[in-house]
Amino acid sequence: MKSLTSRAFLPINTDLFNNPKYQELSCDAMVLYSLYSQRKEVSAFHSQTGNDTFTDSEGIFIYFSNDEAAKILRMSVRKISTLRSQLIDCGLISVVRHGLKNFKIYVNTPETTPAETDLVLPWANFDFEKPIKSVPANSASTKSQKLPINQSNNNQTKLLLSRESNESGPQNQSNTPVTPKKSEKDGLNDLSLDSIITRLKDTFSLPVVSRLKVLANNSYTKLKWFSDTIFKAKSQVTKKLLSDARWLYNPASQEATRFESNDLLKRGLESALLQIAEIVYKGKEKIQNKAKFIYVYLRNFMANAVKQYLIDNYELTEDDEIELNVLL
Repeated sequence: MKSLTSRAFLPINTDLFNNPKYQELSCDAMVLYSLYSQRKEVSAFHSQTGNDTFTDSEGIFIYFSNDEAAKILRMSVRKISTLRSQLIDCGLISVVRHGLKNFKIYVNTPETTPAETDLVLPWANFDFEKPIKSVPANSASTKSQKLPINQSNNNQTKLLLSRESNESGPQNQSNTPVTPKKSEKDGLNDLSLDSIITRLKDTFSLPVVSRLKVLANNSYTKLKWFSDTIFKAKSQVTKKLLSDARWLYNPASQEATRFESNDLLKRGLESALLQIAEIVYKGKEKIQNKAKFIYVYLRNFMANAVKQYLIDNYELTEDDEIELNVLL
């Protein structure tokens, strides 16, 4: 039975199936997480041998591009991007830009399934390495007809695997995962989060919304602050642009300052948020006023995106570009 743990297999942590926290996670996302997790073992090996290339102050990380994952899993790069966002939303990974093209991926361990949960994979942690004493079926006790669950991976100390039915627990026990009870405050926070996220999805791309959720640490108050700050920064840039008579009634102003028409704003916002996360939360220099820094950074990013859009899509003279730089 040792072949069950062979390196020829890509193991999937059973907590991803059993823990209600991950019940919305797709199987494709689980496989992608398993790839990341296995790659992390390689980084950990290098670290143990004295090579700190894949280790920083935040811990062990990996490099794993969406192109590489797409080739391995035979999916599109866009699909991999969507799956990676699912893993970020679940807290299974965190992603930080490193340089112009690379991303550091920090792989987190799945949360242990709560002990009171009805497992959907109760047999998955059985220890096949331990020999089972053979007992004649006609004389075997009820206790000996059940196989113990290996407790090395979770806390389900009360569950047994029935040899006769191949199902866990009494026959009248429901197999539906039990969602941990939440306080009224937590429930309202989740509801408020869903509300603001639904609104944000109408304007921003899904990756941007995912980044905002991570930055806000799933806090409604923080997520709303980030949202308000983004729109405040864009409003300031728009106001400055329209303060010039040339752009006040020019249709190009509307195109350049809207996420729906200026793709530089929509696509670039995700990169801006990643850079903010790296500078504010993982940078070596301590920032005294994080709120002010984030606002100024977003405003400057949007000003550059608006200027570039106007330069790329309209015939502007060199003097026009200089005026734009002064204006924004």
